[in-house]
Amino acid sequence: MISIERFSIILDEQAALLPDEIFKNLNLGVIVSVKSKREHRVRPNLPVYILGEYRVHPVMGRGVVLYYGSFCEVFSWMQSEEEFRIEIDKVLKHELTHHLESQAGNRELEMEDAIRLKRFNRPD
Repeated sequence: MISIERFSIILDEQAALLPDEIFKNLNLGVIVSVKSKREHRVRPNLPVYILGEYRVHPVMGRGVVLYYGSFCEVFSWMQSEEEFRIEIDKVLKHELTHHLESQAGNRELEMEDAIRLKRFNRPD
């Protein structure tokens, strides 16, 4: 398991590899929350965690949050920092895709996420 400090450094490093244009209008930036966040729209017996979120607030603006606690829950088995780096990068790019699509008026990834979430609500 990596520390939240190391998690934040890796996130910053991965974000720095991306073109600046991607972050345009992302005035709240990319932040790390120490919390874990459960997905409450699935059956209660399923421990589904939210790893990251793209947020749009009508007054505050746009930002991305990655949940360190959720990564710890989902990837507790990981041993290497490189494994964490790969997953952090995937989630960062996923949330930034939401940001880019939102600005373009596209909701394709949002709809894909909703379909994926419905799979967790199917009866056993």
